[in-house]
Amino acid sequence: MTRKKVVSLGLICIISVIALISSQNATYAYDIGSGSQQKKDNDCGSHSSLLINNGFSAHLNMYYELLAEKYRPEYLDAWRDISKEQAVLKRKISEAMKSGKIMHGDVIEEEWLKKHEELQTLFVQAVEQRNEKALKKIIPKVFQQQKDLNKMYKKRLEIIN
Repeated sequence: MTRKKVVSLGLICIISVIALISSQNATYAYDIGSGSQQKKDNDCGSHSSLLINNGFSAHLNMYYELLAEKYRPEYLDAWRDISKEQAVLKRKISEAMKSGKIMHGDVIEEEWLKKHEELQTLFVQAVEQRNEKALKKIIPKVFQQQKDLNKMYKKRLEIIN
């Protein structure tokens, strides 16, 4: 793949990520501690959509894969394993939500969400600045956080099984 194609794909992915982050309908960081049931019901739709939105996941996975390939090739196989596992776990979580075994908002821990938001802020800054040193440092952290998310998904699925 030529450098121009890699850069183009990267830009497309960045735009997709920014669009997702700015969207109110699809975001990881939703309010899981909301007080009213009506608020929880409104929020769960966006989370469910994210769990089953394979189109966006494909873009995001490719973006992370390209970044790993360029800045941290030693993490490429690890990322592929993490993303494959996450796809399976998200499908299982989504099915459990649809069947009522998991109540919406009971999957991702609030502390993970806070750390995710902080890390994503640093990540976006590194990408915007094209800071290679920062990207090399943050990519393993992003991947570890996704691995931690997989552990959280597994833990939640074990509870219902």
